[in-house]
Amino acid sequence: MLDATSLEVYRYAVGHPGWTRSEVSEALGLTLRRIDDAVGELRARRLLSPQAGSDDGLVAVSPDVALADLVDADEREMQDLKARISSQRRELSSLLPTFLDARKHVLASTSVETLEDPHLIHRVLIDYGRDVAEKVYIAQPGQGSTADVHEESVRKDLELLEKGVRRRTLYDTSTRDHVPTRKAVEAIAQGGGEFGVLPFIPLRMLIFDEKLALVGRQLSREDKAALVIRDHSLINIFTQLFEIAWEISESFLAPVQVESPLSSLQRSILQGLANGLSDESIARRLDINVRTCRRHIAWMLETLRADSRFQAALKARDAGWV
Repeated sequence: MLDATSLEVYRYAVGHPGWTRSEVSEALGLTLRRIDDAVGELRARRLLSPQAGSDDGLVAVSPDVALADLVDADEREMQDLKARISSQRRELSSLLPTFLDARKHVLASTSVETLEDPHLIHRVLIDYGRDVAEKVYIAQPGQGSTADVHEESVRKDLELLEKGVRRRTLYDTSTRDHVPTRKAVEAIAQGGGEFGVLPFIPLRMLIFDEKLALVGRQLSREDKAALVIRDHSLINIFTQLFEIAWEISESFLAPVQVESPLSSLQRSILQGLANGLSDESIARRLDINVRTCRRHIAWMLETLRADSRFQAALKARDAGWV
């Protein structure tokens, strides 16, 4: 921002075209040093310019004209940069169909391939999800996705169901209490989608017809890589595994038969305790923090008045809670 002296000098310059330093010094009572500082500030902002035909006369410049002069070079540079970006975008975008086509041929020639790039995994899902004709089977471990992810999924799944595609998904029992997942299930179920739950989902898996299966590699909890399977025999094995799991699953939307103070997540934790699993194993299977798992266990031990984890599982089973 201009200081008070610069503003005073500028106001004087506007009303006195062709003024000189000595004139403004006498009129405003300012020292020549302060006037020189003000003139420097004003000229740097293009608010003063030399008067034609005068050695030391100065003329005030309108702020809008000064602004145009001040940013003209920057605007030209910005326009050039935008033009270069647009040119590069057009050039590289034109190569995308070639890349995808070549990639599809490479993928099609490989019966099992590991994809670690999330973008490529998403690309494969889109390509095969668009062409699916008969069925989509999904096994989804963990606690469910965000509402934003589910919103996109609901739209795509309803489009598939309208085409007559069978859509089945297996979730962990604990997701019955996950509000975004439950809302998505209710919306897709109205269109004909089918959903089941199991106490434990061991594999993240998607099967498209008899053409492709994506199976999570799951070397660790943070591992997001996928095995892309195109071998018909392997796809058939994973399909049979899914159908066996489906037969023993419960309906996601089925009402709980026995009243219980426990949430679906807590029932899944108790199931893990009954099976002798460690806190770390239970947390990993349910995709929750170990500290959260232990907090639930402590609450259940107190509620059930149990002296041990195994006794808590037995008491909950005797009470019909699990």
